[in-house]
Amino acid sequence: MSSAFLADVPPRPQAASGAFLAALAIAQMGAFLAFMPLLTILAPLKAAAIDPGGKALILAQVGFWGALVAGGANILAGALSDGTHSRFGRRRPWLIVGAVGTAASCLVIMRAHTAFGLVGGVLLFQLCLNLMFGPLVALLADQVPPAQRGRAAGFIGLAPPAGAMTGALLVGVALPQEGVRYAVVAGLLLAAMVPVLFLARETPTGPRIFRLARPHRLGTRRPFRLTRDFAVAWLSRLLIQAGITIVSLFTLFNIQDRGAPPGGLAPEALLGLLVIGSSLVQIAASLAGGFLSDHLRRRKAFVLAAGVLVAAAATLLAFSADWRLMAGAFAIFGAGYGIFTAVDAALITEVLPSDRDAGRDLGVSNLANTLPQMFAPVLGAALLQTAAGYAWLYLAAGLAAASGGLLILAIRRAR
Repeated sequence: MSSAFLADVPPRPQAASGAFLAALAIAQMGAFLAFMPLLTILAPLKAAAIDPGGKALILAQVGFWGALVAGGANILAGALSDGTHSRFGRRRPWLIVGAVGTAASCLVIMRAHTAFGLVGGVLLFQLCLNLMFGPLVALLADQVPPAQRGRAAGFIGLAPPAGAMTGALLVGVALPQEGVRYAVVAGLLLAAMVPVLFLARETPTGPRIFRLARPHRLGTRRPFRLTRDFAVAWLSRLLIQAGITIVSLFTLFNIQDRGAPPGGLAPEALLGLLVIGSSLVQIAASLAGGFLSDHLRRRKAFVLAAGVLVAAAATLLAFSADWRLMAGAFAIFGAGYGIFTAVDAALITEVLPSDRDAGRDLGVSNLANTLPQMFAPVLGAALLQTAAGYAWLYLAAGLAAASGGLLILAIRRAR
C-alpha cells in the first residue's frame, strides 16, 4: 500500500465550499429528521399505545438502552472510519451503511406491538443512526478549517430545528397514518444523505473498495488522552444537553396530562405546533450564533448564554399552567438550543485531544449527547411519581443547563 494511505496526520483542511457546507447541513437535517420525531412523538405515542398506564416506564427503557447503544456505536463508528481504507475514503462507506440501516429500522419500530419489540427496534435504529452520524460529524473536523467552523456549525446547527420542525409538521400534523409517517421519515433520510456523499472531498485511503485497518495497526493507534479543556467542554455539553433532553422528551406527556389542549387539538398536533414555533426561533439563533462567534472569535460567552436561556425556559415550564406561557417558554428554549447547537459544535473541535483521531475523539464527545438520553427518562419516570412531578422535572432541567453554561468559562484553550 502506498505510504500516502498510511499518513498518521491528516492534511490541514482547505477552505470548504458553500455547496459542501450546504450538503453537510442537509445530511445532518436528515439525521435529525429521523431522530427528533422518534424521540419526541413516535416513541412516546408507541409507548402510550402499548401500555397507557406504564408509558413513562416503557419510554425510560427505550431511552436508557437506546442511548447506551448510541454512545457505544458512535465511538465505534468514529474509530472504525478513522481506520477505514477504501477507494471512496474513510467516512463515505459508513455513511451509506448507516443511512440504509436507519431507514430499515424505522419499519421494525413501526411493527412493534410490545415493550420488548419497541426497545429492540430502537436499539437497531440507534446502532445504525450512529454508524452514520459519527463519520458525518467527523467531516466537520476533516474538511472545514478552524476559521470557518463557526459559520459551518451555524449551518449544521440548523439540523436539529429543521429536522424537528419538519418531523413535527409531518408526523404530528400532516400525516395521521402511522405507516406513512415512518415511510416518509425513512425516505427523507436517504434523500438527505445523497448530496454529501458526492460533494465530500474524501481522499482515497486504499486501492480496494473497502478494508479496515489490520487489528495490530488499530492497536498501535495513539490511545485516547483526556485533556483538561476537553473534559470541561464534555461535561458542559453533558449538563446542557441533559436540560434539553428532559424538556424535549416529556413535553408530549405533559400536554396529555394537562387536560384537553386548546381548540380541540390532539396532543401530538399541539406539540407539533409548539416545536415548529420553537424551531423557527432556533434556526435564527443558530445562524446568528455561528456567524457572530466566528466574527468575534469567541465561543464561551455564547455557550453560557445558551445554558441560561434553556434554564429560563425550563423554569417557566415548571411554574406555568397557561398554554400561552408554554408557547413563550418554547420560544426561549428554541433560542438557547439554537445557539448551543451552533457554537458548541465549533468549540469542541478546538479542544480535541488529537487531530489524527478526530472521528474517535468526536465519538467520545458525543457521549455527552447520548448519556442524557439514558438517565433523563429514568429521572423523569421517578420524578413524575411525586406530587409535583413536572415542576421538579423542569427545575432539574434548568439547574443542569445553567450549570453547564457556567462551567464552560473554565476552558483555557478557546475564547
